[in-house]
Amino acid sequence: MKFDKAQIFVLVVGIAILLAWDPVCKYMGWFQVPVTAPAAAPEAPAAPAAAPAAKTAPAAAVKTQPAAAGSAKKAPVAAVAPMKAVELSNKELKLVVDPVSGSVLDFFVPGHKQADRKEDIRLSQNLRNALSFTALTPSPFEGVPVVISARADKKGNALQVVRRLQYADGSVIRLEHQWILGEKGRNIDCKVAVINESAAPRTFNGYGFTGGLLASWSKVSGDKVRTPSHRLDYMTSKGKFKDIAADDDEEDFTAANGTLVKWAGVSNKYFCILLSGNETFPLKTKRFYLLDSKENLPVAGCAAEIPAFVLNSKEKREFSFKAYAGPKVISELESFDPSAGRVMHLAWGPLDYLARALLWILVKIHSLGLSYGWSIIVLTLIVRLLFYPATAKANASMKKMQQVQPKLQALKEQYKDNPQLMNAKMMELYRTEGVNPFGGCLPLLLQLPVFIALYTTLDGAVELRQVPFWWSPDLAGPDTVCHIPLYFYDLPVNPLVIIMTVLMVIQQHITPMGGDPMQKKMMMWMPVVMLLLFYDLPSGLTLYWSISNLFSIIQLLIQKRGSTPADATEPAKQ
Repeated sequence: MKFDKAQIFVLVVGIAILLAWDPVCKYMGWFQVPVTAPAAAPEAPAAPAAAPAAKTAPAAAVKTQPAAAGSAKKAPVAAVAPMKAVELSNKELKLVVDPVSGSVLDFFVPGHKQADRKEDIRLSQNLRNALSFTALTPSPFEGVPVVISARADKKGNALQVVRRLQYADGSVIRLEHQWILGEKGRNIDCKVAVINESAAPRTFNGYGFTGGLLASWSKVSGDKVRTPSHRLDYMTSKGKFKDIAADDDEEDFTAANGTLVKWAGVSNKYFCILLSGNETFPLKTKRFYLLDSKENLPVAGCAAEIPAFVLNSKEKREFSFKAYAGPKVISELESFDPSAGRVMHLAWGPLDYLARALLWILVKIHSLGLSYGWSIIVLTLIVRLLFYPATAKANASMKKMQQVQPKLQALKEQYKDNPQLMNAKMMELYRTEGVNPFGGCLPLLLQLPVFIALYTTLDGAVELRQVPFWWSPDLAGPDTVCHIPLYFYDLPVNPLVIIMTVLMVIQQHITPMGGDPMQKKMMMWMPVVMLLLFYDLPSGLTLYWSISNLFSIIQLLIQKRGSTPADATEPAKQ
């Protein structure tokens, strides 16, 4: 295969862009670069003296209820001392509970490791005590009680925490928290009971049952993330799914406040935390920011807003919720709620349903005993076989177009001064020769939605994360085998994307192509463009594209061998 000046120019420009691509992207902030993973959970978290208000809460002085007569001279109420955190776990999930604050400080997810593969993924729920998961949070405009006693009782996979809280006026309430984690799975049953132990009635206003907080995936795992997909998700009481980007404008992010929802939660690229109640509940959105070296990283959260209620002396009120914390696995999400699979965010609109169907097929292929790498290859072959007739028709159409190119060029020369007549003659030639000028494009356009859905499926599947295949250590990351040190940065060597590019060049060389010079130039640039787009993408994607290109080459060779010599040399019909 000879290279002319134009091809050499394309090759040189492509190499130059490739060398500059990674540092430019990092400088512009197009990638979420890995951050230091959070440290392990403390064994004895300090009891919060007062729940800090969320960043979005208006600044106001904290008002306390008026103290009872003669209470001004009473000694301050002694708060309970910090207690050791209690763990509740099964093989899929571990909860770290603080008995004093009555909340889950952390979720640890066994089987899913940090970027360094040393520690389990930790969802870092203790970023802010006021929003800790399942804490019954008081309004910042009401007197904040002091925890005067706390105890934790663990039986099997159930944990109950009983706390007594005293307000400044001397009234006392008892809060009974219960978390039940099954023998397997990541669904959590959560219950809270409020008992008024005082002699007088007490009004409870501005309380919420929090659904926890979740940072972006790069913050949680330390992974390099190109498409973070960090969102607040919820299903309205009318069955309409909605989502809000975690970094959206304040007005848009808080617009959902008060909406009646069946369930709500926060999700990032691979993980989510969801909350649902026995009944629909008003949604309360939460958000604050972590200061990073270059930008503020949003941490999104939500809560079930509890309407105001009054408890008489010795009266009790119970609240029941269900939660899910863990990876975005369709089967597990749908066991939490049949509509929760929408938090996958694989694609857009109808393509999302197609992408989830392809992911389901991929998981089923893996369940037959194949590794995920081979499952990707099998899935790619299945898709290409389904579209074999359409691709064959497109290839045949392009071959016919190649055969009539000399006559088309003759018509263009003959009628170059009369474009209208030239177009009429060209259409007449197409009809005479039985050629459809769009025959090579339409079958390929029909395949495009499937290929896009498959692309997004492989990019968003947590099942592929940290799964090795061949030389690649991680199907969800680049298959880097080494680095070439340069004076400004180390260039990673990713063999799969290089193989993919070579296969594209071979495919381009044997594909029937018309004589249009502009089309040829565009096709020359295509491998370079794809090399840049795919170079640092997950190796699962480049594996899929490489196998797809290899299949196309084999199909072209089969069709070429199947054509008779007469077909190849027969002149166009007059």
